[in-house]
Amino acid sequence: MLPLIRPLATGRALLRTVALHAALLGLLSPLTRGDDSHAGGAGKGPDVSSPLWWRQLRVRDLRGSPLNPAGRWLVVVFLGQECPVSNASIPVLNKLAAEFAPRGFTFIGAYVDPTADLEALRAHAADYAIGFATADDREHRLVRAAGATFTPEAAVFSAAGARLYAGRIDDRVGAFGAARPAAANQELRRVLAALAAGAPGPFEGIAGYGCAIPEAVRP
Repeated sequence: MLPLIRPLATGRALLRTVALHAALLGLLSPLTRGDDSHAGGAGKGPDVSSPLWWRQLRVRDLRGSPLNPAGRWLVVVFLGQECPVSNASIPVLNKLAAEFAPRGFTFIGAYVDPTADLEALRAHAADYAIGFATADDREHRLVRAAGATFTPEAAVFSAAGARLYAGRIDDRVGAFGAARPAAANQELRRVLAALAAGAPGPFEGIAGYGCAIPEAVRP
């Protein structure tokens, strides 16, 4: 099981227990984008409605096909199949995805464990009834683009590739893993509602609690 960690304070400081994942590699600078008028979905072939910056990341789904979302905003949630905090967040994420899809938000669940095989990840997505598209991010392309350090961290991007939020989903799990029956603060919901209402962002990231994203395995 991945170790539980508590991210450092706001300002997107990196965790003491993980290596540097936050180098963005220049991927988040404003880029030409495709048509973003569609509210959601993920195709399996070339899709000009997917933003160019996303297509350049060459993201694939759990069956190895290109994952081509379209929407005004992309919400990437980093998932760990063995992380209890991540698993407990899935029902909340399913509700948010269903609620905000009609308002132009597309959710992507990015699996980040480089030691997992795709069959196990597909089984996990089915067992937990994940209600949105899932991505194979074992090489950490999305991790680096978002500067993510833990699961289940969320990142919200504009269609042009600007990162508008990165941080926790809510505070149901707090410091040192203490859990509440229900969240008192729902940061991700608040950010999505503000964007849908016309706020431009970006929004300050809120530190969360979860499992450290392990180093990507490189040849």
